[in-house]
Amino acid sequence: MEEPKHAETEIVPGFPGEPVNEQEGKEGTDDQVLVIARKAILTMSNHRIPMTPDNYRIWFEYLVGSNAALREEVDRCLKEGVRFSDQLNEDLCRKYFQGSVDRKILEEIARETRRILNESVEQIGAMGTVTEEYFSSLNGCLDRLEGEKQNPMGLPAILSELMFGTRRVIQASSGLKENLGKVEKEADSLRKKLSEVEREARRDALTGLYNRKHIELCLRDAWASYQAEGVPFSIIMMDIDHFKRVNDTYGHKVGDAVLEFIGATLTDAIKGRDIPARYGGEEFVILLPRTTRENACLLAENIRREISSKTLRVSRSQQRIGQITLSAGVAQINVREGTDSLVERADRALYLAKNTGRNNVKSEKDLAVSES
Repeated sequence: MEEPKHAETEIVPGFPGEPVNEQEGKEGTDDQVLVIARKAILTMSNHRIPMTPDNYRIWFEYLVGSNAALREEVDRCLKEGVRFSDQLNEDLCRKYFQGSVDRKILEEIARETRRILNESVEQIGAMGTVTEEYFSSLNGCLDRLEGEKQNPMGLPAILSELMFGTRRVIQASSGLKENLGKVEKEADSLRKKLSEVEREARRDALTGLYNRKHIELCLRDAWASYQAEGVPFSIIMMDIDHFKRVNDTYGHKVGDAVLEFIGATLTDAIKGRDIPARYGGEEFVILLPRTTRENACLLAENIRREISSKTLRVSRSQQRIGQITLSAGVAQINVREGTDSLVERADRALYLAKNTGRNNVKSEKDLAVSES
């Protein structure tokens, strides 16, 4: 199959987020913080770990010792001589720090909800007091009217009291109606905010695709539907070829821009119920409900060709990065397995594509041939 001619495409490197305030919530002097910061930098250098904000945060927290689970996992990796690859560092960051902003937002929403409820209860309680007083006043007026039948001169005082009580009830009712309208608006605002938090919790911040947590939930749902209806589904696992070379040559900002480019391409290529996700590092997964292996292979090939047809350059410096390619592995669910083995077969097909020259698509059908 003839490959398309390359078209030049610009990518815009992003900027890493603002560094966290490591001193916040920790005891110790500025000098102690400086010592720990230097140790963190030295440790990262010794282990050849890229000096990114997320990586620095991992090692600063590790040396401070405030996160026991993180310290235990890093100690185990050090003891076993595990190499701190980009993937491992990203996994550590996602595991121990991702979602901290979301928790703060959720706490804020909880506080606002409690405030709204308390205000409503107080308002309704006040309304109840006014209403009770009004009914008591009405009964008193009726009793006094009975007593004043022979003395009409007392009627003005009774009417005056009745009008005063009625005004209080009207004012209280108006205030309650206004407050309930305010509560409804605030509650609706909180619902929208919570919906946004839930949506963002399932997205990869860099590419805008779904994240691994979301795709794993979707895989379980697809498996349940398959068991109930028998309708097949497939997955595509994709990995950027020689991505480490891009990071090492052009830096992580350009590497991030390449990941964004891949994410945008997947978003444009996928329609309907298909679900694209960043699985981790430079690896992507696409879940294809009601799709056979053959059709999944066609989509994977179209995406591979689309990406390989571009020659990338950095927008600001006009530096040419060149061609970026993907390798892909495809697998279809079957009655003898669960989602874990489905992912494992797609992953094996992906590495078969890597081992047979990269920039190509392989499926479980190719696995059977290569392993026979």
